[in-house]
Amino acid sequence: MAKFFLFILISLNAFAQQMDYKSISDDQLKHSLENELLDMEKMGATSQSIFEKFVMETDAYIMSRESYYRFVVHLKYTTDKLLTKDVQNGSDAAKIFEIIEKMKHQKSYQDYVDSRRTDKAKEHWENSTQDGILKLVVDDFDQFTEAEQKRYDGLIILLDRDPYFTHLNITDGKTTKKIMPNIN
Repeated sequence: MAKFFLFILISLNAFAQQMDYKSISDDQLKHSLENELLDMEKMGATSQSIFEKFVMETDAYIMSRESYYRFVVHLKYTTDKLLTKDVQNGSDAAKIFEIIEKMKHQKSYQDYVDSRRTDKAKEHWENSTQDGILKLVVDDFDQFTEAEQKRYDGLIILLDRDPYFTHLNITDGKTTKKIMPNIN
């Protein structure tokens, strides 16, 4: 009998994973993902396995809609856990609650995408090279603007000369291309 219930749970989980997230609203998607996360927690999933399931595409310039909302749901879950723990430890709950509430109320996916298309966001992403990865955001892979071409040429020279950098990621927000150094 226990095997039967385990089979049903696995089948339901497989069904949930095959849900067409593109055809549902943002709120329905968030609700579905929240339920998925809570189901994982009820079934004894570790924080690491929950993290791995919900924090995806961390190196993508613009996350997919599903990945974005998985991240948002995980952030809300994590901040709720931190708030509960801090309150139990006697911390200033009002101050912590205010900070966490700001973190939990993330923008819509479209707002997120729009914010990632700003020059400031592009520059911030390109300048974060502490991971040894050079980054470049372009408008169109097929035809670089003159400014994009100059930045690309400079990054290729840097990639080939500085062993700290492992590769160059070029993205137009939809597709990312990885360029490895030319080792002579």
